Parts: sequence; structure tokens; C-alpha cells
Amino acid sequence: MIINELKLEDGRILALKELDPADMLDLIEAAGAAANGPSAGAWLGYAEMICSVTAIDNVPVQMPVTKDEIRDLARRIGKAGLISLQLAFDEDVNKSDLVGTAKN
Repeated sequence: MIINELKLEDGRILALKELDPADMLDLIEAAGAAANGPSAGAWLGYAEMICSVTAIDNVPVQMPVTKDEIRDLARRIGKAGLISLQLAFDEDVNKSDLVGTAKN
């Protein structure tokens, strides 16, 4: 992830970080049964976006350790925030694809 901060239309600022492998393992553990179902990939991808938020308006956010905490953070981020996160993540994926194509 290249973006460190994301300014939302409502004026809030989300601080972001790329989750490292240990964070991803914690996220999978927090997912519990959600990590085993048919929609596990989608759930984990969505949760990864949510858990990449480390602060909202310079107020630190602790990495969620349960599904309920992930859900609570999603509510704090809100629909507009999640849409902005999704656009930022999609843009980052597209840039990675371009770099990979350029290297080939």
C-alpha cells in the first residue's frame, strides 16, 4: 500500500498502514469461522481494508482482535470511508499490476 493517509469527503482523515504477515495471521484468527466459509476470501479482503486503518483524525485505532471489533471499526469508518478505502486499495492493486507488466 502506497497511501499513508486518506482524506474523506466528510473531512475525516484515516491513517493507513499495510498489514504485515503477522497482522494477517491475527486477522485470520479473529475471523474464526468466517475464514472457512465460501465467502472467506471476500470477508478477509474486506476486513484487511478495515484493519489497515491505524487512526481516525489522528486518534489511534488499535488493531481489532475479534470479529466484533472489526465490525465496530467498520461502523466507525462508515460507508463513505469504506468506499474511499476500496477505491484506494483498487488503485493500489492496479498500480501493482502495471509495475508487474512493465517488469515482464
